[in-house]
Amino acid sequence: MLKPGQPAMTVLLGALIASAPLAMDIYLASMPSMTRSLAASVAEVQLTLSVYMFGWGFAQLVVGPLADRFGRRPVLIAGLAVFAASSAACAVSASIAALVSARFVQAVALAAVAVVPRAVVRDLYAGDRAAYVLSLMGVVLGIAPIVAPILGSHLHAWFGWQSNFVFVAAYGAILLVCVLRGLPETLKAPNPRATDLSVMLANYARLLRSRRYVGYLLIAAFTSAGLFAFLAGSAFVFVSVMGRSEQGFGFLFGTVMLGNITGATIGSRLVRSWGIDLMLRRASWLMLAAGVAAGALAWGGVIHPAGVVVPMFVFMIALMMTLPQAMAGGLTPFPDIAGSAASLLQFCQFVVAAASALLVGLTFDGTQRPMATAVMIASIATFVAFRWVVERSGNLTGG
Repeated sequence: MLKPGQPAMTVLLGALIASAPLAMDIYLASMPSMTRSLAASVAEVQLTLSVYMFGWGFAQLVVGPLADRFGRRPVLIAGLAVFAASSAACAVSASIAALVSARFVQAVALAAVAVVPRAVVRDLYAGDRAAYVLSLMGVVLGIAPIVAPILGSHLHAWFGWQSNFVFVAAYGAILLVCVLRGLPETLKAPNPRATDLSVMLANYARLLRSRRYVGYLLIAAFTSAGLFAFLAGSAFVFVSVMGRSEQGFGFLFGTVMLGNITGATIGSRLVRSWGIDLMLRRASWLMLAAGVAAGALAWGGVIHPAGVVVPMFVFMIALMMTLPQAMAGGLTPFPDIAGSAASLLQFCQFVVAAASALLVGLTFDGTQRPMATAVMIASIATFVAFRWVVERSGNLTGG
């Protein structure tokens, strides 16, 4: 079994949370052609993303308490097993309805893979140290959105869109073996009442009474809304609007996602000296500038990949300087209910993100304006959430 502090532990936790962007991003380049293959509309194909996020978000309300009650290992192992099986089911889906259903099950299972690694970090670390480890995991996490669309576009060209889900199923199976052999149980004192409905509601009420927790929750939700607006719209913007190939989309998308690694690297180096809140203050300014630029370029009629890639690259830098800090800030005051705190935060994060993705699909008008407008609104909302909720709660750290 691995021990806390070992680089291999951080890599494994990063690989686990990387399964989420892998499962979301690997098939994005295939979405335009899936409309033809499955005789589906643009909105129906984008439903595979928004339903996925809704399922993921709602499942996390249950996964966190289960992890507090039964421990991190059993919940994670069960989640990985179902994730691998449902990914295989996606690969053999013959209709859009079957694919959406399989994606929902995949998302419910993946909720465990998303919540538990972050709860493990909180079991082992706190405060700026937790933010530092989460940022290091973010460097590992940042590789997946770069590799996934490039890999997915080539798999699509060679074997068809189904091969993307075959790859994800194999990745989940490998992670399952690694967890069985390497990840120890980190929960020292399981809470036998954590799954009682009254206790769950009381824990969530306790969290929502904390203004600072709510502030960090809103920051995570709004930044994710901007991210998923881009995920939902980028393939149609680059392929359908700008005429790039699926493989060309993979490289353009991967270039944007290089901002993930850049932001995670910057965040991991600066958070220990700046602190969580100073990092959020400065990152929210950067995100605001990127979001407003994306919206202005779109409404100004700039139809060129650089008009999307450049502002979104900066947005991704700000995103990875923001999300780990918001997560650490929200979890640190609640060590006894870290699983529930992570669940509620990510539930709100992904429900708002799913709504953003759904709106982009429903309002798609053959231009990049719906996507860019959603990114701009999300950036403004993140800026406002930090200043009106977190800053006004007092006791800020890091200046």
